Formats: sequence, C-alpha cells, structure tokens
Amino acid sequence: MKSIEMIRHGSLTLKVTDHFTVLFCKSGTSVIRVNGVSLTLHPREAVLLARGQSVMVEKIEEASPMRLLEFDPTALFHPELAKRYVTPYLNTEKSIHMIKPERGHQSIIQTIERAVQHFSADGPLALMDATLQCTVIWRYWIQQETETMKNENKRESLRHMLAYVDAHIEDRPTLAQIAHAGSVSRSECSRLFIFFGDTSPIAYVQMKRMERAATLLEDLTEGIADIANRLSYSSVSHFVQTFKAHHAITPLAYRKQYQKKRVN
Repeated sequence: MKSIEMIRHGSLTLKVTDHFTVLFCKSGTSVIRVNGVSLTLHPREAVLLARGQSVMVEKIEEASPMRLLEFDPTALFHPELAKRYVTPYLNTEKSIHMIKPERGHQSIIQTIERAVQHFSADGPLALMDATLQCTVIWRYWIQQETETMKNENKRESLRHMLAYVDAHIEDRPTLAQIAHAGSVSRSECSRLFIFFGDTSPIAYVQMKRMERAATLLEDLTEGIADIANRLSYSSVSHFVQTFKAHHAITPLAYRKQYQKKRVN
C-alpha cells in the first residue's frame, strides 16, 4: 500500500499496474494515458484502475499536484471476507472507472481525499485510517459498472518489456533486446509502445535514463562525469545536453537545486 505525489518528470512514465490504483487530480489539469487512450483529469477528478492496466502521465501542470494511490485489496480484509469481496472481482473484465464531481461522486471523492491525507500524516493511527478509506474505495469499485479495455495479452508483453528496460537501464537496451523480452517482433514492439505510451521504445529508454540520472544526482555521492559514464554516454557534454533537454536544467544546477530543497 502506498501513496506518492506525481511530478512532471516522475516515476510514472509508463507502467502496467501491479495493484488496484487510484489516480487523483487535486487541482489544475492533468492528462494521463490509460490503455493507449488519453484522459484529461480536472480538479477533484479521479480514475480507478484494476490490476494489469497500462498507464502513464502525459502532462501535469506546474501547479497541479496529482496523487497516486496503490493497494492490494486482498490485504484489506480477513481471508474469508477476501474470498467473497475481493477474489471474484479480481477475475472479472472490469478495468477502469472515471470519477467526476458533477456525476454525483462527491462522497467517494471525499473518501479519496481522506485517504491521501492519512497517507501523508505522521500520527500513530494514520496507516489504519488510510486502510479504512481504501476499504471504502474498494467497496465503491465492486459496486460500479466499469469500462472494459481489452488487449490483455498486449499489455502483458508490454509489462515484460518495461521490466526489462528498468532492469537494464544502465546497459542502454536495444530495440531487439526489448522486443525479445516481450516475445514480440521489433515492429510489434514499436507499435505497442506507440499505442500504450505514445512514444517509441528508444525514446522511452531515453526517458528512463534521464530519470535514473536525476536519481543518481540526488544521491550526491557520484560525480557528474561518473554518472555520464555509468549511463553509457559517449561524453560528459552529450550527457549534459541530453539532461538539459529533458529536465530543462543542467545536471549541476539540478543537484544544487535538490541540495537547497533538502536544507529547506
């Protein structure tokens, strides 16, 4: 069970959900891509996703925080209750449900907001309170008629390819290697990345390398030249140019900015 606040260059470049997932737009406007379809979330709108759905953030405005909640519904209940209220709904074709305030969803939106607040709290009962709210969210989910999005086999191939990229990001994986990981041809690999993520496999690798670079810079233990070498860049200047094109800031400036935030 976890809750994280999404940022413009965060961890949700493209993934296939491992658990039940809630994406909640607190303010402003965010655009996400679910199973290859772009969805726009406005203030206090949310999307509920079953396990095994493709999702990525396409756009988050600077002043528009979005929260991701993930939990395993089986862990919320006693085993006997889980058999009755979880297991049957894990094997159905329900996959996605949109929640909008104007559709009379105020109560469940407030529940999501409370879950977010409890996850962010430090009190001794915060986790228990968050768990109770997640139980209410799951109860709401099993009562709704949700939209079904097919292509389960394609998403499973995508899941294996994304896992391969994550595991070999410092080795600069090739198109052929990524396709092999998903047991598909190179052309099918490209089609899947374009459909589900609106990007090419190699462009996705570049995005993940830049995320990895940011993480290494935040660690503060490696020099910029060492990071460039670790990520297999031909030169430090090439690494700096690529990083700036992706993050709109140089690696050194990014590290200084992160250090300043830590101090504050």
